[in-house]
Amino acid sequence: MAFNQKIVLDVNGVELTFNVNVTAYNKYQNSTTMVNKIQPATNFLMSVVDDGDKKALKELLLQPAAALFVVGAIVEEYQPEFNITVKKSNSEQKTSAKAE
Repeated sequence: MAFNQKIVLDVNGVELTFNVNVTAYNKYQNSTTMVNKIQPATNFLMSVVDDGDKKALKELLLQPAAALFVVGAIVEEYQPEFNITVKKSNSEQKTSAKAE
């Protein structure tokens, strides 16, 4: 997967093009907190949207939670898939067996 990715979304009949890169993505992830989600999402979207689509995006973002829905679609498309399995070490398995 490329770290620079062009993502085109059709949102309610409006086509928006985003040019996502790892720096902008990481900045977005690092700025999101439990009590601060909308503004980081809005900032991220405005920083990666094509210049020609900024006006349409600004209008779209006036709708409640629009930033979260749009950023969610971009993140889902941008993030690679990881297959992770956590395995117990031998010492943990012996400890678990004794506890039973």
